[in-house]
Amino acid sequence: MSLNGEGYRDPTADQAIRNAGRMPRRIKDVVRAINTVASLHGLEIVVVRDRHTGKEWRM
Repeated sequence: MSLNGEGYRDPTADQAIRNAGRMPRRIKDVVRAINTVASLHGLEIVVVRDRHTGKEWRM
């Protein structure tokens, strides 16, 4: 749990920080499908980059 400048718990900021780094569900579903196909061929997906936003997620 994160604390604010006065030392009190700040659940709103804590949740916002957690959500900012979370992979969106639409991307998570696509990555899961691609990883399934890749694993059948002995491959592993390491990085996914969203062309629209430029954001990258490491697996």
